[in-house]
Amino acid sequence: MAPVSLYDTSIALFINSNKALRAILQKAKDHGGSSSPEEFASARLIDDMLPLSFQVQMVSNTSKKAVERMVPSKNPGPWEDNEKTLDQLIARVDRTLELLQSVTPEDLKGKDEEVVELKLGSRGTATAEVKGYIFGYAIPNVLFHTMTTYSILRMKGVPVGKMDFLTSYLENNLLTKPQ
Repeated sequence: MAPVSLYDTSIALFINSNKALRAILQKAKDHGGSSSPEEFASARLIDDMLPLSFQVQMVSNTSKKAVERMVPSKNPGPWEDNEKTLDQLIARVDRTLELLQSVTPEDLKGKDEEVVELKLGSRGTATAEVKGYIFGYAIPNVLFHTMTTYSILRMKGVPVGKMDFLTSYLENNLLTKPQ
């Protein structure tokens, strides 16, 4: 078995996460139910939590920032966080997937120990080696906000299940397909 690379643990994982996110957003769009596309985007688990649109934007922004930090030549510039409907959020995820899929394993060779700067809002800035940033911030952040999106959609009655989340991860890692 080949060793696990920085690409595998970052870009490939972010691709799978964004595909899972897209799938559950599409399921919400197809389901509809009593919620409008705008109501889904503004839905929250609890009043003091940020809405679904923010959750999707955070998955996108964390994925995008990881690319910018590890491969500065792929920096697409600023993206506005102004999506208000499921269609707009799905388009945002598609745009993120395009960016992620433009990165190759070769782009990340030798980047593990490079140092990157992190802006932590009111907590200031910090630095970390790329691998520490990926494992200590980027991966947990992407997974947290993907699962929060899933949870909001479940709360709103969208019939998503565990396999809607896991399928994109499994598809790219199984040696054989289920019968």
